[in-house]
Amino acid sequence: MKRINNISKLKLVEFLNRIPLFKSLEPKDREMLANIPNIVVLIEQGNVFIKQNQFDSDFYILLNGEAEISVDKQFIATTTAGNFIGEVGFICNEARSATVTAKTDIIALRVTRDLFDLLPLRVKDTVKQKIINGLVTRVSSQNSKILELEVQVDTLELQINPDRDKVDAPSESETPAESDSQHVLNIKNV
Repeated sequence: MKRINNISKLKLVEFLNRIPLFKSLEPKDREMLANIPNIVVLIEQGNVFIKQNQFDSDFYILLNGEAEISVDKQFIATTTAGNFIGEVGFICNEARSATVTAKTDIIALRVTRDLFDLLPLRVKDTVKQKIINGLVTRVSSQNSKILELEVQVDTLELQINPDRDKVDAPSESETPAESDSQHVLNIKNV
């Protein structure tokens, strides 16, 4: 990862104006962010800049390029310019939940805990709220995907075993109470 010091403040403010995370900030606050030294970095293609299970609270906002996110070496998603990465470790101060690798060369804002703590409270609160909103959106999207997958699994299971949900008729030796409790157990096991 290399620091980019020769980016013009005007160009950086232009980038900040387009990033949803900063849109609700006052223009003077975006200009203040643009004046923070060493905030812009180049992450070269192939570099792993967030490693799963490591403690690191840096937070990245992609200005351009693409990054691949994986968990336990399984591809999860690709993220692009305008999105942020590393928010869980940043907000929660926990070990990284995923590994992030630069798919292309990336120019990003790298926000460290020290830099963030120097920002005025109103800016920190606004940025934190946007991060939380982004997390809620991601969790909601993941929940929808999980529900879709559960329906697909259920459909496949029924194709494999069409008799899965059939309830056996009570035998003559069973009492009605035994039959009812068995039916309830079958429902709970589904």
